[in-house]
Amino acid sequence: MRMSKITYVAVALVIALVVIGLVKTRNGVADKNKVRAAKTADTKTAVAGESQAKPEPAPEASSESAAISAAAEQNHYVFVTFYRNDDEASRKMQAAMKPVRAKLSHRANFVSVNVDDPAQQGMVSRYGADRSPIPLTLVIAPNGAVTAGYPTEIKKTDFSGAFVSDGMASVLKVLQSQKFAAVCVQGAGTKNNRKSLATAEGLKTAPELGGAVEIVKVDPSDRSESKLMKMCQVDTDSADAQLLVLAPPGKLVGKFNSKDTKDTIVASLKSALGGGG
Repeated sequence: MRMSKITYVAVALVIALVVIGLVKTRNGVADKNKVRAAKTADTKTAVAGESQAKPEPAPEASSESAAISAAAEQNHYVFVTFYRNDDEASRKMQAAMKPVRAKLSHRANFVSVNVDDPAQQGMVSRYGADRSPIPLTLVIAPNGAVTAGYPTEIKKTDFSGAFVSDGMASVLKVLQSQKFAAVCVQGAGTKNNRKSLATAEGLKTAPELGGAVEIVKVDPSDRSESKLMKMCQVDTDSADAQLLVLAPPGKLVGKFNSKDTKDTIVASLKSALGGGG
């Protein structure tokens, strides 16, 4: 087994404010559901003579939210700019986005969200814009992962780094959901693939990890994944399948091979996350 001390994945792609926003949104939805359940129970008691309380209509999605969903169906990225009316910095950012839109319209869609519009508060909270400097432009992959963020102003013209590999987008999606990413590095050129994958499945169901593990499979021979492999210090020449474990917001907490068992990995993760070596 090879176990590293806790190291940070040195990349600005993991947006902490988005993670907080997503968690807050889920908690808010849960709280609303509890309130709705309580209201429904009270209503049924008060109107016992009626057949059934009418269900509350689902809130309508904003056009901006619908545009993000449409982009995902097109396999396009989305640049979402959060702005304020009558704000000079917001006007400058929106102006800076015009040439970007012209250059990248073949692979990305563009959405603007007024943070002061009551109808947009769902999106504002979801993406953490209520806890970020405004204006803010976020780049969102087709799978919903935020891959880059540009607060206050746009200083660059090259946004190629915002477009990431499928593996990177999947890892980011897991981390931004506040879960561990068990990255199975394996392909046609590696051995013990089934054994390594079975170990990852064991982590996913391990009670010690509370079901907070999602599996991502990445082929080390896939050149599009070279950046992710380099960031995680993967030996792409290894003939053995490898298993990486990353924790939010972007910590590489363990690198393992096919000889490592689920139990030894869980013990190592608990030690690493607790501050041990």
